[in-house]
Amino acid sequence: MPSLQDKLDAEGNAVRMMYNAPTGRYAFPVASEFSHWSEEQRAWHEGVALLDQSFHMTDLYVSGPDTVALMSCLSVNSFAGFGRNKAKQMVCCNEDGFLIGDAILFGLEDDAVNIVGRPVLANWVQFHAETGDWDVTLVRDDRSLDSKADSRLTYRFEIQGPRALDLLNAVNQGGPLTTKFFNMGEITIAGCTARTLSHGMGGAQGLELWGPARDSGTVRAALIAAGEAFGLRLVGSRAYAAAAAESGWVPSPLPAIYSGDSTRAYREWLPADGFEAVSTIGGSFVSDRVEDYYLTPWDLDYGRVVKFDHDFIGRAALEAMAKGPHRRKVTLVWNPDD
Repeated sequence: MPSLQDKLDAEGNAVRMMYNAPTGRYAFPVASEFSHWSEEQRAWHEGVALLDQSFHMTDLYVSGPDTVALMSCLSVNSFAGFGRNKAKQMVCCNEDGFLIGDAILFGLEDDAVNIVGRPVLANWVQFHAETGDWDVTLVRDDRSLDSKADSRLTYRFEIQGPRALDLLNAVNQGGPLTTKFFNMGEITIAGCTARTLSHGMGGAQGLELWGPARDSGTVRAALIAAGEAFGLRLVGSRAYAAAAAESGWVPSPLPAIYSGDSTRAYREWLPADGFEAVSTIGGSFVSDRVEDYYLTPWDLDYGRVVKFDHDFIGRAALEAMAKGPHRRKVTLVWNPDD
């Protein structure tokens, strides 16, 4: 099977391969709008919103005695105190300290995690798990666009907005909800038990919840029925895409894998038609050097999670660049009068 490296060799230049490639925007396979995108977007600021995340992200389940050791080896994050019902924004770099990507890491058990996000980090972790001497077991549940399965393993809903906890407490048939930031708990809705992660959008607290795919329709219907009293709005893909910009999160940094000897084996492992092979770059900045598109953790405000309390890929390079100078992520705020 042709690899990403084969495709790069044939193209001769990584930037030429990706610049303005006709891949299109990252797809969210839900309805574009359920009411009107502006009303849906206001819902997580002013009321309560249900965002269906069941289809657009890849899940990689990792379990076994070496699970935490593998995560620690690959991540800039510290894993001190990590275990069941803890979560992290996992950030990975290459040997030169440039960003591979980020994803949410869910601590399902003390020796079992789920990595959820774009396929980039799932691929990186899977490669190292399969090619290294790690005692772990992998189960991969690809995003719907890439999957040949009839169904995902789980559904994933986000309930967000100032009235999110009011709605969730109203439908909860179990114990008290876990609302400490980035901690996990459980909720029972219409007899279906789900896991939860506490985090927020638009300055308000909410929960992400997931459970077996067979429960999706039951849980969704119960949330919609109870949500009428709280002004619940379903959020389509058009409004959902705005959430990243609002929070200042950069969802699709170019993974720093397209050059250098340290990632060559990885490029040879990746397929020629995979996510990294059809990624696109654009904009007014143009360079022949793909390295000019790479980012450091500090560029995206991830310097706060870089911890030198463990050995990990890229540590030496990050220690050398830690004192800066660094680029700083900023937001341009539009003047409403304009």
